[in-house]
Amino acid sequence: MLGDMKRELPAIGFDRFRSVLYQIRNDGRFRNLILSGAEVSTFDELPRYVQFAASLGWFKKIQIQTNGRRLRDKDYVRHLIDCGVNEFFVSIQGLETTHDATTRVAGSFSDTVTGLRNLAEYKVNLIGNTVLTRRNVDEILPLFAFLAKQPISEMQLWNFFPMGQTDTGNQIVDLKAFSGLLPKLASLSVETGKPIVLKSFPQCIFAGSPLYFDSIFPVTVLPDLFWRQFGECGFGQCFYRNTGQCKSWQCWGLSSAYVQKYGDERELLRPIEREGEEL
Repeated sequence: MLGDMKRELPAIGFDRFRSVLYQIRNDGRFRNLILSGAEVSTFDELPRYVQFAASLGWFKKIQIQTNGRRLRDKDYVRHLIDCGVNEFFVSIQGLETTHDATTRVAGSFSDTVTGLRNLAEYKVNLIGNTVLTRRNVDEILPLFAFLAKQPISEMQLWNFFPMGQTDTGNQIVDLKAFSGLLPKLASLSVETGKPIVLKSFPQCIFAGSPLYFDSIFPVTVLPDLFWRQFGECGFGQCFYRNTGQCKSWQCWGLSSAYVQKYGDERELLRPIEREGEEL
């Protein structure tokens, strides 16, 4: 999503990090902490940040979001867990060939899978994360069948929102085509007993359990540069919201890039009268 912007975003210094966490504890607000940004495992000071967060005795979960490659190192995994990490959010962007092509690193799929299996030795929560793109859409079902056999608690599938008003990388998936996969994903979830969470998708494209639609995101500490560009991307586009027919307060709708490419999907989407109820 960030594209080239990630090269311009500065890291949050330790003093700022410490100040934010003290404020969170003093306000009695958030009980879970996520450490992320580009690839957090390449940040040499990560253990120091984790140790400080854990030392406060406030956070129930301390999560890192990672591509998982460095988790192939058992000593590194043990060190992070000893410091206080108890939840891992690991990105897998396709089966082996697709994942390696997406990360542009040969062998990265193997490294990540090794990391998943290393985590199985510890009492930590493990979440799989996949971003839906044109590159991996045709293998989502076999990918999730594979992931369901790994030591993960849930599989998340994220809608791709480019940080721009056009799909310059040609990665946005047509939701009409994608919606045909949803009944099969639901069946897979039932069969494997692993929940599948759909992030940033319009809530109304699939009715029925056991798929979970979740478009609520954590409060995030990011530089103003991110938020300025984020505000220019036209996220949350929806014909029915614009006409006042849909009352959902958490649905992200469509992005401007999606509408420009595929249209407003008024035939696919359905207005929601109240949160959790369709017209």
